[in-house]
Amino acid sequence: MRIHDFPLETEMASVVTANSLGNLNDITKDLPSLQFENALSEDEKGPYLILRKRSHAITVSACAQATYFVAVLNEARQKILHLKTPQQSKSSKFLQKAPPRDPVKIGIIGCGRIGNHLANCLLTYADVLPQELLISTRRPETLAQLKKKGIECIYDNVKVASSVHLLFLCVLPSQMATVADDIRTIIPPHCTVYTFLSSVPILRLRRMLNAQAIIRPEFTWERFGGGEEEMWDCSKDVCITLENQEQVEMTCPLAEMKTSIVQTKEKWAEMILYSFVNMCTREGLEKEQTIAVTNEVVLGQSPNQEYLTEFRALDFTRRPTLFPVFDMSAVATNQTPLTQTITENHELRALFVKKYKDVFDKFYYWKGIKQIKPKTQENT
Repeated sequence: MRIHDFPLETEMASVVTANSLGNLNDITKDLPSLQFENALSEDEKGPYLILRKRSHAITVSACAQATYFVAVLNEARQKILHLKTPQQSKSSKFLQKAPPRDPVKIGIIGCGRIGNHLANCLLTYADVLPQELLISTRRPETLAQLKKKGIECIYDNVKVASSVHLLFLCVLPSQMATVADDIRTIIPPHCTVYTFLSSVPILRLRRMLNAQAIIRPEFTWERFGGGEEEMWDCSKDVCITLENQEQVEMTCPLAEMKTSIVQTKEKWAEMILYSFVNMCTREGLEKEQTIAVTNEVVLGQSPNQEYLTEFRALDFTRRPTLFPVFDMSAVATNQTPLTQTITENHELRALFVKKYKDVFDKFYYWKGIKQIKPKTQENT
């Protein structure tokens, strides 16, 4: 069956009732007569369940990919800070203060369903502290739970867009023109805009926002379902879903799995890798240092070892000189030297996927949850 491309917002808007059911199911799961699908005929239930699972998969994929991007940027910035910090002798380093954090400053404009899920995923998995995240929404009073966590929630698009390294646009297409009017003259050159507005072409977004770097994932799926929906569990919250390594792998654009209910075009991986390299360049790293940090952070390789499979400078550009600041619009709309590497190097893809999954898995080791969970399950 042919794969179709559809705007993310169109798919989500068409399943408002299905999405709302996520919270309702927690209340009515033991009361079948109160569940939404009870009123559906047998012929209606099939398409409804496919639509519901697809919408959940899109939301999880969008949040997982954005969270991974923030996580690797944060990890890279800490490694760059370490490179810039003078090495301390073994006898004195334990007496010295740890180097300060140099985190990615993150802004979210629009905090409806996907913005709220994204904020929680960033706090949970991406090494983001509440004070490093700033949210602008038309109704900040509805974000009590995020405020309790220490996040500043306001209605000031200009403040958010002008003060962050990475700006997530989680607004509806109908709101985009208003938001663009607010922020188009104040987005800093170093700021990357990450948008889920798949119905608006990147080149048009660039003109609307006057922004140099824009990243946008593109999702595809089977028009009427091809059986893949049977493998997707949509009964859990987005953050909890990302505890499942199989579902995490389904969200990775470079995974070799062919049975995912939703696929993301591999161009996403090129965009985040070139954006990653741009950040390293702006932080003052030389070409060799940038490649070393990329291999260490993106592929999970040790810095003092040689590997047969790794990124090389020629994978990004044929220029023999220093890395330029790559034009992200050109990356999004054209083939790049990285296109062939990502398409053909399966060992590199496997390393990318492994590190992608580790971003979500290591959180539980940090918190000790991996050791606690089995005991808790045995006790229950």
